[in-house]
Amino acid sequence: MIKGINYNKLAFSLMFFLTYQYVNANDKTNIFNTDFSVDFMSMHTWRGYATSYSPTIEPTLEFSTPNAKAGIWAAQSLDGNYTEIDLYFTQRYKNISFSIFDYYCPPSYKNTNEITDYTKHKTKHTIELALEYSNLFKSHFNFMITTMVYGDDLDSETKQNRYSTYFQFSYSTSIDKNTLDLVLGFNTFDNSYYANSFSIVNAGIKAKRNLKLFKSKEIPLQASVITNPINESLFLKFGFSL
Repeated sequence: MIKGINYNKLAFSLMFFLTYQYVNANDKTNIFNTDFSVDFMSMHTWRGYATSYSPTIEPTLEFSTPNAKAGIWAAQSLDGNYTEIDLYFTQRYKNISFSIFDYYCPPSYKNTNEITDYTKHKTKHTIELALEYSNLFKSHFNFMITTMVYGDDLDSETKQNRYSTYFQFSYSTSIDKNTLDLVLGFNTFDNSYYANSFSIVNAGIKAKRNLKLFKSKEIPLQASVITNPINESLFLKFGFSL
């Protein structure tokens, strides 16, 4: 299926698609943007689970047009126990976005030859498809559903893909100069990456605010309270971006 795909070729394909969109855009005001940022987080969580209890450094390199974006996101914990590098591509039409993610979590960035291995039942990559609907019913509600379709999401006994599926409702609002995001995420099927039955796996609130240091410089700050009811876990994390 995806056997033998070269990781560099996949990244180049995503960049080429965005360039093609820009060159062929009818709207002459379209601009091809490049953005680089780094997040510094007290820990790393993902959909109700903690992947690193140690502080993490998380850089992002993103290329975008008004209706599409592609990028590379990475993370490294300070204690060296958590490493991740992902590719992603998102195409947007009005309020609907379709995304494809390539998640890769090696033991470390050193001495690994798995990054180009997409062989079925052997690869350490996980390919996920996501569909998101923003401003649901012309409100601040958003809906997202994702499914892991290939790779490392395997049943421990049958070695077949589990197609782990997650859906999430979120709501965004502003109070004074603070932005608040409320999230409620669900596991759908039995024997999934997230849980063994239908359940809430991710519930939380994130507050964001810009801290003004100088007249022309602001630093985005964030703090989150996250709970996973199925695991009876609670996390508090915070961070900032440069």
